[in-house]
Amino acid sequence: MDGGLKVGHTYSLTGEYGIDKITVLLMRGRELAKGDLVYVKHPKNGSPVVYQVIKVYPHKRVREYEEALLTEGRVIDDAEDSSLHAEAYQWGWMDGEGSLRPLRYPLSPNTQVFAAERDLVARFTKPNGEWKFLLGTDPTTDLDVELGLYPLIRQSCLICGAVGTGKTTTAISMVARAANANPPVRFFIVDKDGEYSSLTDRLGAGAVLKVPWSSFFQPGDIPWDDYVAEFGWQKTWWNAKILTQALKVLYAQAATVTKANLRRAVAIVSPENLGFNKKADEWELYRAQVENAINTSRLIPEGEATVLDPVQLLKERKIVIMDLSDGKDTWEQKHLVVAQVLRKIFGEALENRKFGCIVLLEEAMYYAPQHGVFEIGEKESRGKLLSVIKEIATNGGRNGVGLWAVTQRLATVEKTVVTQCANNIICHGLEDLDKQRLAEIMGNEFTQLIGDLPPGEAIVKGTALKCRFPIWVKVLAEVYPASSLSSPMSRFVHMALTEAGVAATAQ
Repeated sequence: MDGGLKVGHTYSLTGEYGIDKITVLLMRGRELAKGDLVYVKHPKNGSPVVYQVIKVYPHKRVREYEEALLTEGRVIDDAEDSSLHAEAYQWGWMDGEGSLRPLRYPLSPNTQVFAAERDLVARFTKPNGEWKFLLGTDPTTDLDVELGLYPLIRQSCLICGAVGTGKTTTAISMVARAANANPPVRFFIVDKDGEYSSLTDRLGAGAVLKVPWSSFFQPGDIPWDDYVAEFGWQKTWWNAKILTQALKVLYAQAATVTKANLRRAVAIVSPENLGFNKKADEWELYRAQVENAINTSRLIPEGEATVLDPVQLLKERKIVIMDLSDGKDTWEQKHLVVAQVLRKIFGEALENRKFGCIVLLEEAMYYAPQHGVFEIGEKESRGKLLSVIKEIATNGGRNGVGLWAVTQRLATVEKTVVTQCANNIICHGLEDLDKQRLAEIMGNEFTQLIGDLPPGEAIVKGTALKCRFPIWVKVLAEVYPASSLSSPMSRFVHMALTEAGVAATAQ
């Protein structure tokens, strides 16, 4: 490593020199930026010990009279009196077996510090094996940054960032590349706004299938308590008892739950079966309430319909998109259907060792919200969905079902889910509250690196890299969200042209 560019020396204003963190006094004409990698030579074996820069700041010797001069507008322009410092924390050194080890021996004061070259960065970051894909490039070295697919499935992945930072572009590009890997990864995408439909244009209709969420609804798999809850009835009410008994009749007959079938089942429920000993006209009143509720129900379908099997679709396609943007139905209904589908997928993976996929949740806070911070839908249906997602987050990886959570607000996603995904995190610029959550999970050093990243750039950390330390990446986009095809300006241009055309016609 003698050919490395020397950028400065270790330095201490107090005279005390650490090992885990160092301060670099830069030589004149040398530059470092936050996120850059530097190294020193191991004091025993000469191997490069890598450090990552987390702070760069100028230092100038303080003079008592300088403040008085500045108040008069006189600036002392003395370049020899100022210096540039950088703070960096240790990654470690690589032994002969490719394992990362921490430096335990003290460094000598004023040890030479070198900029890490491309080959050194590659040794620390390139994942082992060939089952991987390109994410982007390191802006400092222009080195390709690749992610290993096995850990992205085994330990899952979190993609987070504020609106407009490129998180969805990052996620959709990762999906496209992973689906083209060898062997290709299968994805089930829960898409809130229809953003992932552009994958069809990129990979083709033979690889990608977009399905309205209602097409996955299995009426017979819904517990009767959920049907009762739709109407806000208490279980002890007579109308709830009548509906529950009618549903039990259908379940016992293995009949499909439809409005027509359920009305027939309600008609044969007798007051004697439920121990109803009041007047007959009161019984008929309760029965009429149940029939009216069935007629207006959103959960109960009108008639029998072909219900799609997500497991079978994943065996036939690389990517299945569950589109939640269609229709104006309530989040309670959507939560019930998403829970049904995820339970079926995870159940298949538990029983079938030849089946697996990655479940991607776009805007994950809508499915796994943090209690007290962000809540949508009804408590009961939301809780059932959250329990399925927690199960996949904690046990899915070892059973072939990975979880990728995409969100603009980290603090709004249930903490258990975020923690399980933290081993593989891709993070764009965040709000202060989200940075606090991130610091709790990943540590302050990582949070300090984030700063205000430009759109399209990210910090990557996790087991998908060879090292366990963050890398700054300029993401190479392959596919863009569907909404990017129609910008705000293009909409107003179209409206202006239409208005002009109408005016010309009127003349």
